[in-house]
Amino acid sequence: MKVTHASILNLSLAAVFALLCGYCVQGQSRNLIKVAGESTVNGEIVELGMIARINADRLRGDRLRGITLGYSPGIGSSRELLRPQIELAIKAAGFEDADFSLETPSKILVRRASQNIPSIQIRDAVEKAIQTRYNDSKVSTQILHVDVPADLAVPVGVVDIRASISGVRSLFEKFQVPVEIRIDGKIVRTFSATAEIAVYSEVLVAATDLAINKKLMLADVKLQKVRLEKPLTSYLRDPAVLRGVQMTKPLETGKPLAADSFAAAIVIKLGDTVRIEAYSGRIKIVATGEASANGRIGDRISVVNKQSKTVLQAIVVDEGVVRVKL
Repeated sequence: MKVTHASILNLSLAAVFALLCGYCVQGQSRNLIKVAGESTVNGEIVELGMIARINADRLRGDRLRGITLGYSPGIGSSRELLRPQIELAIKAAGFEDADFSLETPSKILVRRASQNIPSIQIRDAVEKAIQTRYNDSKVSTQILHVDVPADLAVPVGVVDIRASISGVRSLFEKFQVPVEIRIDGKIVRTFSATAEIAVYSEVLVAATDLAINKKLMLADVKLQKVRLEKPLTSYLRDPAVLRGVQMTKPLETGKPLAADSFAAAIVIKLGDTVRIEAYSGRIKIVATGEASANGRIGDRISVVNKQSKTVLQAIVVDEGVVRVKL
């Protein structure tokens, strides 16, 4: 076989071309990963794609971007990553040294993305919780003071501020309101806000000075709006509860009546003439009787019908009035 200069030249060119193609294929097969010196990430886990630019085909690129590098730092702090950590994570994902080219600066810092919640927004949530405590149109609440933290830095996401006073025993001195900050439904911060309020309601007060043992009349009391100093149940707001009662302690004009200010009085005494009422459907029957015992409103006593001399069991309903069932 005769070898010519032309054939040698052709063989040399072919070898060079093959070598160049080999380098080209090898270069295309190595995935280029360029890590930034500083990155801000959103989420609890740091992924390689959050801190690096990755030049690779779609399949390998997705695998590389999804490689996890541990937890994100807390809000307001940073985390330093080292090149060996990143290399180890890439290899743990199934990549060999020949599969990638990693470029990193000397120092790699990662920070957590955050957003601020204004303190006024937190205060509004606390005040709303306080104002919904009383489901009564005749009760009003004045918020005197609410102490909440300054603007809060929290992770990025949908903010939900939840405040509740359901567990607060007394609203008549400074109290703590538990607050939860949720981001995308997950609790990220809890704390307590300090609040002080004034609660007002219309309650029964003495219209004049009331002496001990005085039998109360409607003219002796009036409804007046006052600032409550204890739970609403400690006050009286319905004048009907004062029928047939007398004072157990003196009370000055304008002072609220409490349940311990009075007691049921004897409105019928033994031997008193009483009116006996009975109902049959819509028909009211009235007779005169004589009380066989003392009685307070609501007591059951015996009475004698003066006309028939029949002894009846009756309920005391008012001063000098009893009622029987037919």
